[in-house]
Amino acid sequence: MTDTVTSFDGTKLAARRWGEKDGTGVLLANAIGANDAVWEPLIAKLPARWNLVTWDYRGLHGSEAGRSGREGPAVHAEDALAVAGHFDLERFTILTWSTGGRIALELAAEVPSRVGGLVMVCAGYGHPVGRLFRRLEISSALPLLASVAKHFPGHIEAPFRRMMGRPEAAGLVRQSGMVGPTADIELLVRHLSGMAACDARHLLATYEAVVGDSGEELLSTIESPVSLIAGGADRWTPLAMVRQMSRRMPRAELKVYDGATHYLPIEFPDELRADLVAGVGATT
Repeated sequence: MTDTVTSFDGTKLAARRWGEKDGTGVLLANAIGANDAVWEPLIAKLPARWNLVTWDYRGLHGSEAGRSGREGPAVHAEDALAVAGHFDLERFTILTWSTGGRIALELAAEVPSRVGGLVMVCAGYGHPVGRLFRRLEISSALPLLASVAKHFPGHIEAPFRRMMGRPEAAGLVRQSGMVGPTADIELLVRHLSGMAACDARHLLATYEAVVGDSGEELLSTIESPVSLIAGGADRWTPLAMVRQMSRRMPRAELKVYDGATHYLPIEFPDELRADLVAGVGATT
């Protein structure tokens, strides 16, 4: 069931909750443009006594475009607080995947007294362009590409939607090599189809504003426990970045899934569920 949450500037956000209302609060900061498909294996077997809450970022899926014109990490952190307040989460663990990591760090730095900890899956602190030149990380070129592509959304939106609407889309995704052999391709196709359904300009602008804004300076300020879960074959959140985070964050622990890609949640759902239960348990 979807609730409508009014954020600080009047923007209407689509938010959802699973589990027990008075259970352990877990706030999911999803990847930018992602729907709930990647998390379905966890939701289907939700740990006992979890109160899991998430929302759609402004301008994407069920949430309306922001009324203030802001698109950076800070505005999404404020939206997160509005969602937490709506569902009476006074204190919570932040669970995040992929590009949602930048928003999770912003939120943890803004309201440390309310954040019991972070569980970050294949998540980094953003992809500043400087890492492209210093470390040759191709993912750091993506915010720059998004800054250009957002001015030509029609050239991306229509072809992407056509491709994901084709009956052979699952086979194409499997052959692309973007995921490991154990991945649930049906869930990945639903995830990608959800991204294709988003307004391309909003998606690209949000990606540029959030992921291109480095949160590296926040790492040393996060004093709550942090569980970092990384994929050894992740091309989008490089293992080198996650290792750097584990060194810079005072109370971080790192676990690497050898062979896992950026889509670790649908490649190793049972193993990840156990690690998430342990990670959330360590922060409460």
